Amino acid sequence: MKSKLMILGVAAGFLFLLSGCSYEQSDTTMANTTTAQIGNQTNVSINSKSQQENYKSLNATHTMMVDGQTLKFKTNYGIEKRLTNNWYFTVPSTIELGINPLTNIKGLSYQVNALYADVSILSKYTKYNGVRQDSFSTNYGQLKNGGIDVDNNHGYNMPFQVEGINENETSVTVINGYGGSDTERITEKDLRENAYGGRLRVAWTLLVTDQNSGKQYSQTIQDSIGLPYKHLTED
Repeated sequence: MKSKLMILGVAAGFLFLLSGCSYEQSDTTMANTTTAQIGNQTNVSINSKSQQENYKSLNATHTMMVDGQTLKFKTNYGIEKRLTNNWYFTVPSTIELGINPLTNIKGLSYQVNALYADVSILSKYTKYNGVRQDSFSTNYGQLKNGGIDVDNNHGYNMPFQVEGINENETSVTVINGYGGSDTERITEKDLRENAYGGRLRVAWTLLVTDQNSGKQYSQTIQDSIGLPYKHLTED
């Protein structure tokens, strides 16, 4: 009987420790992570423009030479304002990815052929550095023109739904086991103490089509964007 009570006591203490570790707070709320809530309202109007106002964006201009022509493209990356300088690895979030041409040359058309993006940890410690939080990849090579058409007035935009690192078993395994098989949950506090922040890497594959000759040229644009942390301080 005593041994059973001891086992129960140890189990209860273990559960208490687990539950204590799970109460670490983030700034995730119902209001800032959803566009509407199911409740008494039967009809809800969602304004996509007002949704975009909740994002903070960064733009980059890229110049390339194609068949003697100078072409410019603008890439756009947006994250939720609540995550500006305060990126979270352990909760889901959304990153807006966008591109559009700035140069309009008669006879040339542009297509987005493929897009790859990932978010990983930046750290001075090998255990954490380069560990991938989530990745996204899409390819439009099967389409008639080899991609999605874009022009000055119609850019390409895609939301990257980034998983929290605890939803990604590979990331948890690599961090905890350092290549092993341990899958203990990761805490945001642990990451913030050991990481500079996150890094968004994006690779765009573009096709430039000469409508007169039918020739197509492939170009790649790459960006690496920092996602800083608000580092925790000791009480």
